[in-house]
Amino acid sequence: MSEFSDFVKSRADLAEIIGETVPLRKSGANWIGLCPFHAEKTPSFHVHAARQFYYCFGCQARGDVYQFLMQRQNLGFAEALALLAERYQIPLPRNPADDAAGAERQALWEISKLAAEFYRQCLTRPEAAAVRGYLAERQLPETEWEFWGLGYAPESGRALIGFLQARNQTPELAFRAGLVQRRSQAGEDSLQPPAQWTDAYDRFRGRLLFPIANESGKIVGFGGRALQSGSGPKYLNSPETPVYSKQRILYNLERARTAVRELGYAILVEGYFDCVRVWQAGFHNVIASCGTALTPSQAQLLARYARNIAVNFDPDGAGAAAAERSVGLLLEENFRIRVLELGGGLDPDLYIRRQGAEAYRQALAASPAYFDYLVRRARLRFPLATPEGKSAAVRMLLPYLARIHDPILRTATAEQLADQLHLDQQMLRREFMQGARERRGEWKPAGPAASPALLPAEAVLLRAWAESESLRPQIAAALGEGAPLLEGLASAPIFEKLLATLQDPDWIRQVDAWPAPEQALWAAALFDQDVLADAPAVAGALEALRLRARERSARGAAPGENMAAALAERRRLMRDKYHIKLNS
Repeated sequence: MSEFSDFVKSRADLAEIIGETVPLRKSGANWIGLCPFHAEKTPSFHVHAARQFYYCFGCQARGDVYQFLMQRQNLGFAEALALLAERYQIPLPRNPADDAAGAERQALWEISKLAAEFYRQCLTRPEAAAVRGYLAERQLPETEWEFWGLGYAPESGRALIGFLQARNQTPELAFRAGLVQRRSQAGEDSLQPPAQWTDAYDRFRGRLLFPIANESGKIVGFGGRALQSGSGPKYLNSPETPVYSKQRILYNLERARTAVRELGYAILVEGYFDCVRVWQAGFHNVIASCGTALTPSQAQLLARYARNIAVNFDPDGAGAAAAERSVGLLLEENFRIRVLELGGGLDPDLYIRRQGAEAYRQALAASPAYFDYLVRRARLRFPLATPEGKSAAVRMLLPYLARIHDPILRTATAEQLADQLHLDQQMLRREFMQGARERRGEWKPAGPAASPALLPAEAVLLRAWAESESLRPQIAAALGEGAPLLEGLASAPIFEKLLATLQDPDWIRQVDAWPAPEQALWAAALFDQDVLADAPAVAGALEALRLRARERSARGAAPGENMAAALAERRRLMRDKYHIKLNS
């Protein structure tokens, strides 16, 4: 399929497709316009005509034609591929395995939709009077039940089975959709699908149900709230299925995605009722993590729509711990974060019911940046009047600092932290610069962060690598293993990755896996219209880097007997530099 998708991509005109969404204007060989993924007044969205990729210097949205369609129209890769193939009248290849998997997904969506209809019907029956009374106590009118598709799972354990059986559904499909469980008998594996309906019973019994949908709005699972104590966990979600993974689903994203994109930020809450209440209060950019701390997959999913977020988890200990974990994860994904704590120790649902939507709006507007929240948490947790307490607070907060990609913002935040904890800024900076946190959370020694700015020579070589296959070997030979030219350059990690893929014809695919700061540098070089990438420019750029390396070597010479030689070398370099300048 990769060869076919590459062929379809080669036929697509990315600027034309994006231009149907937002106006683009020509800028040299490329295109520029307002970003379709966040609100802005000054164009920062660029489309590279030769390489057929886009990059926004405002929100860091990036990708190729497939990623644009997936982000903009909320499609999966297969759907984006099919859409492009249809647009350019390219027949899709037949793959029996793909057909079988697609047919299974479709069947699971259909049976989940049937189950949701059944549960909605059950909510209106006399046996659900107590459930309706519970919803009335929580101030949710019937119009909200219908809007959110709320339902009720009867207690009998056979009600849904009878409904599905009457509609010619199979017990194996119901089991794979997470709707029924197998009756456990001696010597049998309860994880295997039941062979017949008599071997199964309903997974959800005596619960208020919230249907859970994917980005496209297809129902893929359910969240069930117990109505009586002693009837199992308070909340019970569907198990993992071929169409549902709790770690990859954000509740209400299918409704909220448009508002999130238009407003430029999301409100993240924990539970279903919190989400329903915040939406009901007029905040249509609210999503929920389904009762757990955010996962990496959920953060990456949300990043398709916005990178600003207000985290509003419950104020209890578990909620506060989940908020801290979520902040760290969101920082990894380069989000800008605020943390909303509501007065009176109330969750969003109860706060809005008691204080009203306007009070919530004001609290949201006044919500602090995540680091102010973390410092306040540290003050509550540690005795900052003692050296030991300050040390413990710093150890708690440094990992969050290390996850800030932007070195300027990281330094400013460290200085703010020092002020708030009454620490010596230089001491804190040294403490931080001694370690860099890896993504898996382990500290190791590291030097100062490199400047994000590219030297002109770096930009030339990056652009030449991207656009000229014939010049790559020359660049690779000069920058290869053992060469000192990359030392101290912001682009060093990029060139190390490029050199490792020199023999790979599909090297460009690796770019999508680079960290966001490296992708930003790459895009900056490719979209700079003043950067030339021909053979003379590459030769000049390499010579400039050689001169820089010799200067660095001379500056680093040992004192004493080598000093005179070092000064002589520096004088020679200055003459060379002046000569090069006269002849450039």
